[in-house]
Amino acid sequence: MRRKSFGEQLLGVAYLLILCTTGIALILMPNLVGADWPWWTSNMVMFAVLGLPVIALLSGLSVGTARVGRWIAVVVIAGVAARIVWSLYDAGSRATFLAIALFPLLILLALGILLLGYSWPWATTRALADAAQARGWTAYRELPPDLVLPGTALPLPVGRRWVVRNVIRTPDGAAFEVRWLEWRGVLCRRRRLAVFVGARLPKALPWLQVVPGRALTRSDLDLESAEFNRSFDVLGEDSRYLMAMLQPRAMQILLDARPLGLVVTGDALVAYDEQGLTPESLVRGVTAVQGFGAMLPGHVLDEWGTRPPAAGSRLRFAMPEWKVSAGSIVVRVLAMSFGVIALALAAALLAAAAESQARDLAFEPRYPVWTLLVAVLVLAGGAVGLGYVSRAQGSAVA
Repeated sequence: MRRKSFGEQLLGVAYLLILCTTGIALILMPNLVGADWPWWTSNMVMFAVLGLPVIALLSGLSVGTARVGRWIAVVVIAGVAARIVWSLYDAGSRATFLAIALFPLLILLALGILLLGYSWPWATTRALADAAQARGWTAYRELPPDLVLPGTALPLPVGRRWVVRNVIRTPDGAAFEVRWLEWRGVLCRRRRLAVFVGARLPKALPWLQVVPGRALTRSDLDLESAEFNRSFDVLGEDSRYLMAMLQPRAMQILLDARPLGLVVTGDALVAYDEQGLTPESLVRGVTAVQGFGAMLPGHVLDEWGTRPPAAGSRLRFAMPEWKVSAGSIVVRVLAMSFGVIALALAAALLAAAAESQARDLAFEPRYPVWTLLVAVLVLAGGAVGLGYVSRAQGSAVA
């Protein structure tokens, strides 16, 4: 086992200190704004001990946690959220102001539950299962271990830490949906890609890619069909090979299957749709790869074909290796900490001011209001800045 360097050990300590400092700041928040809300301390202790580490884990690792770990995280976050909501019933007439102060944390917990729920391996949707059954295909929720897949890594636009869902097995191929999370600074969005794998090619062929047209202005081929040229960008290294592959009937198949893209590389014939898998796209994609494979010219295999790689049952995508440094995780968690404290301070300040106005009490925060507002802006700016630093680090690693 490799021994951690001093820098990695120091970053590990920093990770724990960030979580502890964030928890202490949340616990002491009422003292900063001159409030004394019931159940605040116990709620924040529970949030700091249970909820904050889970949210930090999600910030650092996206959906890559183990299945059992995700279930535990769902239970923990839901329990913390339920405990905070329950305390509002015991706050009496002050429940409204306590709810204002707790609102950012409740939203954060709710987003954590939604994120974990999306990443969990749900069963195949009923509509897809019905569409597959009507055509004699078999539906699975994950890739079956005996499914024969191309031996070539597929060069598809798939992000990191992907998972496969909604697998449909056909007599000579398969269709499935690839899901992953894509971070943009401190924000995260979900991505989905429908993939249609045709029968393995008898010989390995050079790389060819037909991309739905986006005015890339780098298409490697201008074919005789104006409609096809407007709809797709064709990428490859040998123009003779590209023209031999994209005969008129093949182009018509791709036009009928729009907006699907197509990739031929090695022994793999694959179509893809940059949307989630639906019954309509399932039929369209499977029909496209079957039709394209059925009319593959024999002279193309004779002239450009080579010995194919061995088939396998492991799905592989051609992409840069994902390496996560301890520093990038610490930066992302620090951005999360700054953001949580900024939201909590702003909400607590608003709740304390509203309560003092409603109850005709003196509004006496420990520090001047302008100082606290500046702190909110500095913390929020730090969260955004650190988020972009984390994104830049991820791009540099890739």
